[in-house]
Amino acid sequence: MSLRISRRGILSAGAALAAASLLPRGVGADNKPPKRLLIVFSANGTIYDNWAPSGTENAFTLSPILAPLAPFQKKLLIVDGLDVKVAHAPGPGDDHMKGMGCMLTNIELLPGNTQGGAGTPAGFAGGISIDQRIVKDVGQMTRFPSLEFGVMVHDSDIWARMIYSGANQPLPPMEDPVKVYARLFSGMQGNPAEITKLLKRRKSVLDHASVTLDTLATRVSADDRIRVEQHAASVREIEKQLIAQTAACSAPSGVTQIDLNNEANYPAVGKLQMDLLVAALACDQTRVASLQWSRSVSQIGFPSLGITSGHHDLSHKPDDDAASKAALVKINIWYAQQFAYLLQKLDAVPEPDGTTLLDNTMVIWVNELAKGNVHSHSPLPVVIAGSCGGAIRTGRYLKVPNGTPQANLLVSAANAMGVPLTSFGNPAFCTGALSGLA
Repeated sequence: MSLRISRRGILSAGAALAAASLLPRGVGADNKPPKRLLIVFSANGTIYDNWAPSGTENAFTLSPILAPLAPFQKKLLIVDGLDVKVAHAPGPGDDHMKGMGCMLTNIELLPGNTQGGAGTPAGFAGGISIDQRIVKDVGQMTRFPSLEFGVMVHDSDIWARMIYSGANQPLPPMEDPVKVYARLFSGMQGNPAEITKLLKRRKSVLDHASVTLDTLATRVSADDRIRVEQHAASVREIEKQLIAQTAACSAPSGVTQIDLNNEANYPAVGKLQMDLLVAALACDQTRVASLQWSRSVSQIGFPSLGITSGHHDLSHKPDDDAASKAALVKINIWYAQQFAYLLQKLDAVPEPDGTTLLDNTMVIWVNELAKGNVHSHSPLPVVIAGSCGGAIRTGRYLKVPNGTPQANLLVSAANAMGVPLTSFGNPAFCTGALSGLA
């Protein structure tokens, strides 16, 4: 009679592998890096003629606004033709408010006491945002279910909130890089000596597991030995992932106190927040995050670009105001440059399988409006970067039929992250997953 794997042997090997607190949560026996979702926001619409690429789906030229993204063109999916249809529905709020509250929730705003530039007073959004819906399925895998970053958002009203854990439950973004650093990395300074010590401690757990499994393999039947050897191979793969991930995980340096009320610091604050965000993803602190530049109706100025008027004021100028149009193009190019910096940081983080952090992330850049001076919601400017572990086919300029519900993209984002939704938000304004994303 063959000797079967004993319960004691299984428990011994399992105990060695069960030291979860000593292993990065991104390390898994399936040898696949985890998928991540990152939502990036900038305000006040765009200049469509200077935003939309030219050419065909697979052979396109980036527009002046999107030209800074050229190094990542093969990792982009630019989506043209989406409509935040729920924002057209009757209900409280002006178009800026509806755009901000509806673009990630696909549900109307609640009645409230905040009066916008038009319409009736409104409150916050009436439902959960797509990132937080995804968090319900994947958030338990990391230290933080999600992380919300902001850059000079300042206020706490409907115009300043895009992330919702439920109806009337906005989640405020973290705006102070120093406080973000303390929250994320206070227990890990990230210097080489500490990283080496951490790596040795984690490797010792795996070494013990390997020895236990090797011993077990000599005391079981031939059939069971195959299973034990397969399990041991998984342990060795975990070690490879562990080494790669530990090397990539380090806390950013140079995070010092900065005046968050001085608009001249807007670019510097944004850079710090992007560095911290990428570090949080690289260290598997979270797999769902957002970065909110200012807020809807943003009046941030750009004197460094030679622009003296506020962003929102410029966005209301008529189409024949050439100077204002040129200024808006400059502002949107600047945001594209920041997006390119974020992508560069993500793409510089190696994953154990030879891919990068960007390859395994779905980065969605959205806006609360399509065109500022008419407060339109279609065609919404949407840029996606990263393939989310192969779930998205990139290197394309995807023109969907005009009026395609933007909520369909939200369903597809959930699907790409492994959450099997078929609808999201108000089903009257969602027809299912977005065709052609994969």
